[in-house]
Amino acid sequence: MGYEETIKQLADKAFLDKLYGFAYKRCNSSPEVEDLCSEIILSVIISLRKNPQIENFNAYVWTVAHGVYADFCKKRNLQSRMQITHDYSDDFLNMQTNPIDEFMESEEEKIQIRKIMYDISFLSKIYREVMVLYYLDEMKTQQIAANLGISETAVKQRLFSARNTSKKGATKMDKKYALKPVDIAFIGTGSPVGNDPRTKAERVLSKNVVYLCKNEALSAKEISEKLGVPMPFIEDELEIQVKGENGNYGLLRKLENGKYISNVIILDISEFNQASQSYQNELDDFCNCLIEYFNTNRKKILSFPFLNEQNDVGFIAWSLISSITWNLEGIVNDCLSKKYLKDIELVKREFSSVGIANYLDDDINLYFYGCDGLGGENLCGYKKVHFCNIYGARIEKHYGCGHNLSTDAQFMLMLKCIDGVDVNSLSESEKEVAAKAIESGLIKKSGDILRPKILVLDYKNRNDFNKLSEDIKPQIEPIGRKIADNLAKEIKTMVPRHLMNEYSLFSMLVSVPILHQSIEKCIEKGVLKAPEKPLCAEGCYLAIEK
Repeated sequence: MGYEETIKQLADKAFLDKLYGFAYKRCNSSPEVEDLCSEIILSVIISLRKNPQIENFNAYVWTVAHGVYADFCKKRNLQSRMQITHDYSDDFLNMQTNPIDEFMESEEEKIQIRKIMYDISFLSKIYREVMVLYYLDEMKTQQIAANLGISETAVKQRLFSARNTSKKGATKMDKKYALKPVDIAFIGTGSPVGNDPRTKAERVLSKNVVYLCKNEALSAKEISEKLGVPMPFIEDELEIQVKGENGNYGLLRKLENGKYISNVIILDISEFNQASQSYQNELDDFCNCLIEYFNTNRKKILSFPFLNEQNDVGFIAWSLISSITWNLEGIVNDCLSKKYLKDIELVKREFSSVGIANYLDDDINLYFYGCDGLGGENLCGYKKVHFCNIYGARIEKHYGCGHNLSTDAQFMLMLKCIDGVDVNSLSESEKEVAAKAIESGLIKKSGDILRPKILVLDYKNRNDFNKLSEDIKPQIEPIGRKIADNLAKEIKTMVPRHLMNEYSLFSMLVSVPILHQSIEKCIEKGVLKAPEKPLCAEGCYLAIEK
């Protein structure tokens, strides 16, 4: 077998998988595995230069591999001693691995070797993911195979190769976790599309790493020891949580001393319950203001120039009550900034998040209500459209941020129905879409005419519609000031100093229960009309510009 044929054998994916498995058994971290693989390949190439003809590729390569590993261990021990003393000698410099490119004679060879190293790097990622999914997320091998798009046999081979590492700490979470695993319920505000760090913290390991750093800066080693999870997994997780989704805003931040601390406010459930009491103490007075507002402003609300007929204040109120509650939160934050925290400049970013932590086996319901707004241009003859829907305990979300309205058949049919559409004019496929849109509460049928069931208004009247919810401000301002007086004390004790410029998010978080409680109270008093089913028209409005 000649030189060129041997190089091709080195590039074979099956061989590289075996080589990586060989190294993975003998190393403590993925970077170390890649270094050992690189040195083995380099040694094979150097040896081939001297003796280009070999008879048995496998015997030749594995003989070299074992020799390189022996040298690798000596170098690793020397490097460890030198790192302890910080005394870098010529011996240390001489043991650094030279780039493989320097030993390649042609550009074609360089490209081939770079591809080999790329494949090794990819294997590194696969091995890490297999280990994390099996030992930390407790997936079955069949599930892991489906998740990663590889065979179940390949999963088992990688687990077998990783046995040495698993013995050093990566045992199953329920047996080895030093702390009781937690879950974190995150909420956010702003534009989440492309900016949402929560998307990087869906696994149990991710949430527990973030939780450990919520009030205390920790090193990767300290986190590894507290969780009983090997360092390579922790280091990978920390890098992910620092970068987040957009590379700039993650759930963790790295400090100059190399330690990590939470980049978002996280409250334990007990802290959340204590702080939210500042809002809940004023619930009765706030609900009385709501009830009085809707009763005294009935005519004004019904006279708003909606583009479809509306005659039920209890229905319209669904799109106003959330805004009123958030107006209360705004009053609280305004009072906090002027009276208690005037020297603190609030953080500004496209999207921000906060969280509530609880143990995984705790059964809690926080009754979050959220609101997603999304828009489009040049749809169905309209220059601009904006759709807004609230969702929570009683209402399911129609569309979330990032949803492409132009490809949604029900939404596009609803636009078509704004001026009324005869059901008999629809094709069979359109009738099926219409039936689904009626079921989901987007449109309604009156006789043979289809029209939107949700609120529809002119785009230019959006601000006037929002002002309807602002008319109550004079009545709820005293309530907001009382809440701020009590909440200021909680902020100073519960918000970490490095996150004090996010105190408004703390206020937003602890105000969450009051919207649910206000909705239930208003339904009880007949001010709000209870939805017939979760996916409904309540809490939705559409603004259009022709």
